[in-house]
Amino acid sequence: MFDTHKLNEKGFEEVALLKSKMADACEKALELMPEGREKAVFKTHIETAMFFGTKAIAGKEGNFTEIVRY
Repeated sequence: MFDTHKLNEKGFEEVALLKSKMADACEKALELMPEGREKAVFKTHIETAMFFGTKAIAGKEGNFTEIVRY
């Protein structure tokens, strides 16, 4: 459950692409929103989504060099 996948070069590239595309999309979305609770919640959920997106990419076959098991 708490295993860690150590990314290889391909994995790093895919994570970088995900983060870059999401950063662009979020920047545009955040410009439309006024400051407030809803914007803060939006940002929190995006951070959570990015965590799980990165975790999914790291666990994809061919994107890691080893698995550290706990």
